[in-house]
Amino acid sequence: MMLEKVDLLIRHGLVITCDDQDHIWNDADIAIKGSEIIAIGPDLPYQPSSVIDATNHVVLPGLINAHMHETLTRGICEDLPLNRWLEEICFPLDRAYDPEAVRAAAMMNQIEMIRGGVTTFLDIYRYPDVAAEVSVASGLRAFIVPQIIIEPPLVGESVESAEAFVSKWKGRNPLITPGFGPHAPYSCPPKVYKQLTRLAEYYDVPLHTHLAETCWEVNKIKEKYGCSPVEYLDMIGVLNPRLSIAHGVWLTPNEIRLLASYDVGVVYNPTSNMKLASGVAPVNEFLSAGMKVALGTDSNLSNNNLDMFEEMRVGALLQKFARSDASILPCHTMLRIATCGGAEVLKVQHLIGSLEPGKQADIILVDLNQPHLWPLIQNSEYQNLINHLVYSANAADVTHTIVAGKVLMAERQVLTLEMEMVSKMVQEAAQNLLKRARLI
Repeated sequence: MMLEKVDLLIRHGLVITCDDQDHIWNDADIAIKGSEIIAIGPDLPYQPSSVIDATNHVVLPGLINAHMHETLTRGICEDLPLNRWLEEICFPLDRAYDPEAVRAAAMMNQIEMIRGGVTTFLDIYRYPDVAAEVSVASGLRAFIVPQIIIEPPLVGESVESAEAFVSKWKGRNPLITPGFGPHAPYSCPPKVYKQLTRLAEYYDVPLHTHLAETCWEVNKIKEKYGCSPVEYLDMIGVLNPRLSIAHGVWLTPNEIRLLASYDVGVVYNPTSNMKLASGVAPVNEFLSAGMKVALGTDSNLSNNNLDMFEEMRVGALLQKFARSDASILPCHTMLRIATCGGAEVLKVQHLIGSLEPGKQADIILVDLNQPHLWPLIQNSEYQNLINHLVYSANAADVTHTIVAGKVLMAERQVLTLEMEMVSKMVQEAAQNLLKRARLI
């Protein structure tokens, strides 16, 4: 009997689906045709064009980095609070960026994410056409929302340039979703938020912003508008389901309930919030209120890496420490935030975030044959696989990264971007950027 042909068959993996039933397969195959998963189960009867042996590997949905900036100059001028960090470092750098600096940055960031098992990311930064072009080459699934800043001038994109990007890229590539990224309530006036909200609705694209990240921000908005940042956005008609926010560190219980009522998702960025001493986001309160919660690294300037495994570990531990409650944000919840939670915040849960037939084949493999992932206990009484992924694994454990059925990394070798070329490009671009910004 002729077997049905498939493009890729992943065999003998320990599969974590992150579906609604949290199904885990102890020894299973995943069949992929085109960009979709068509079957999951033991000993699948297909004739594959290509096979990946997942023995001694965990197979899980690709991680979703739902808030980051594709910046170039990590490790520069460290250890400052957010307001000084923006004024003294970020804004001078932002003014000095040109398309080639962003190209080098995007390549560097995307190689790092591929190597770390990120299959989808949201980038809010500059020169979005260049970032999108690099994403097409890398093969990653990208949400690119140009960062619009009005005050101070010349450090971000304009409404006009952002709309031109959205108009150009809307529907152009199934892996690229354009959108609008007003930076924050203190850097964009009301008319800009209103205009971008209308444009996001007109083009049917995402809207993403920083919100309630610091106490400084909350006080500044209260002084200027007589209300909190959330009340301000509500007052001017910005809150709606296509909006997602980054941070939310200083949200009050009433504000959390208000955002939840509008189905506004929030992205938790624990390492960045710790490094900039912004505070601890009330993630347990987000979840209790029914908010959709995703995970992000923020930029390599404030992290300083894009390791989403580290972000899961730090994010869980930070909540336990801050609330003096070891039971808060358990491993199972943390993994779901990094996968299907990100898909829900980005409103693409019908496509990605879990491994199920009919969904996109955004899949990663993690090597379990590592001393820091021993012992592995899998029986009917107890399983510690998810515990290992959240508390013990790291980006270097990822061996394969697959997006829409295309293998972007195999056996830890990135296949879509050339490492040595990008390394040289990054070194040269970073030196030139720092000189233009007069930081060296």
